[in-house]
Amino acid sequence: MSSGWPHRMMVSFRLTVLGKREVMKSAIAPPNICIYRGEYLHATMNFFEEIEEAIRLRTPVMIDFSQCQSINAAAAVMTFAKISRFQLIADYIGMPNGHQSLKIQLPDDKSVRAFFRHTGFHEAIRPGGKAKLKRLWHDEENPFKTSNSPEPDLPALIRHLKNRLGKVPGKLMSALSEGYLNINHHAYTRDLIEDLFGRWWQYTSSIRPNGTFSVVLYDCGIGIPLSLNHKLTREVKWHTDNHAIEYAMQKGNSRYADNHGRGNGFHNIKKPVDINKEAKHLFIASGKGTVIYKDQKIDKSEMHHNYSFGGTLIEWCFDGEAR
Repeated sequence: MSSGWPHRMMVSFRLTVLGKREVMKSAIAPPNICIYRGEYLHATMNFFEEIEEAIRLRTPVMIDFSQCQSINAAAAVMTFAKISRFQLIADYIGMPNGHQSLKIQLPDDKSVRAFFRHTGFHEAIRPGGKAKLKRLWHDEENPFKTSNSPEPDLPALIRHLKNRLGKVPGKLMSALSEGYLNINHHAYTRDLIEDLFGRWWQYTSSIRPNGTFSVVLYDCGIGIPLSLNHKLTREVKWHTDNHAIEYAMQKGNSRYADNHGRGNGFHNIKKPVDINKEAKHLFIASGKGTVIYKDQKIDKSEMHHNYSFGGTLIEWCFDGEAR
């Protein structure tokens, strides 16, 4: 399965010999798995591309977190997505060991291993196929969720958010629902296996000691820039991926002119940041672009020429109790 990376990165795999015949490639996590900070972005994206390379080659892989010291919310969701994609594809195409073709090596540092476990991240990425993802869905304590249902169980998601946050920020559930709808209608082409079409991955942080928390939604689809490419080419002519995201965020700009039953652009997605006093910002990454939206305007917009985010990631960030 292609990740949509137009320029293939240089990827070096470590080879692990298992027994006498099987050779397993290793995707090696960097010490800091992070997509926010420039100094960590290259190594993080290279790690993601190593997993994508294993998917394309249909080869067993060891995901090696041995040197990992930290992982942030957005990067954790992307890691969860890429690992579970491999597991679903491995079962579908009938790799000899199915989803067990992907192994996990936990961090050497005991405190980081404990962090993986108590945050639910280890349960999300451990070996498993559809049954594992179903267990995650029904586990209200685990903050990692994924579904490809056109109509996800919204009451279950609301219970999960209340369990994590106590009080759900105003319009956040509407924003998530809009995100699910956009993913179902816009994110994927039809040439996918059934278990991946329309699939999204989500993480809800607990409220941290400093009062901050975030909710992250990610898909592995074609991305906003490609989805809007025909409309942008007709209306704007030349554009970069971050400008495509900015364009999509303007009210009424959708892939479809009439927009009937196909979402409401980014209007609902921006709403939790617009109306909640303690909202911090909205972070969007899609294609090769990233945009930060706060105070009802674009705060930062960047084009990352050497990297693609392999879909679309949206993160709602809050500084404290949302009103």
